[in-house]
Amino acid sequence: MKVLIAVASRHGSTKEIADELGRALSAELTGRGMTSQVDVMFADKVRSVAEYDAVVLGSAVYRGQWLDSAKGLAERHRGALLRKPVWLFSSGPVGDPLKPAKDPVDVSAVVALVGARKNRVFSGKIDKQVLRFAERAIMTALRVKEGDYRDWAAVREWASQVAEVLGHPHALNQETSHASHQ
Repeated sequence: MKVLIAVASRHGSTKEIADELGRALSAELTGRGMTSQVDVMFADKVRSVAEYDAVVLGSAVYRGQWLDSAKGLAERHRGALLRKPVWLFSSGPVGDPLKPAKDPVDVSAVVALVGARKNRVFSGKIDKQVLRFAERAIMTALRVKEGDYRDWAAVREWASQVAEVLGHPHALNQETSHASHQ
């Protein structure tokens, strides 16, 4: 089983989620007796997805939008992605309580484009030292406090769910397509 986790990350927080997802997914697949290779790459560095059995595509969310490199990967490799299991994840809501409280991104176009099975939303991280002026202004307007809101247990649990499906090929056909899970 060869899995690609492709990610678009502006300041590194979403890449750290992808890295943890990769470690957890590899461990889960191995624990299920499957020989696996899980590659984590930046979306703009992916030249082909043909060699992979499954793909997880993730992006940071800014102003309700995925980053262009993640959307671009979906567009460039649409044909190949439609022929394999694909999951999406978004990293975005921050604060306590999480803001925005509703789904921070409309990825329905990407889900439809590549036939993705799920979009999982993970909370993010705010480090004002690395934010651009406009990003700091948005955080100030939303009254979001600096901090790391990522839920590592949730990332590992999702890796387990993806591994469960990959470990049972018949489950690929039974899993509900185009569902959003938060």
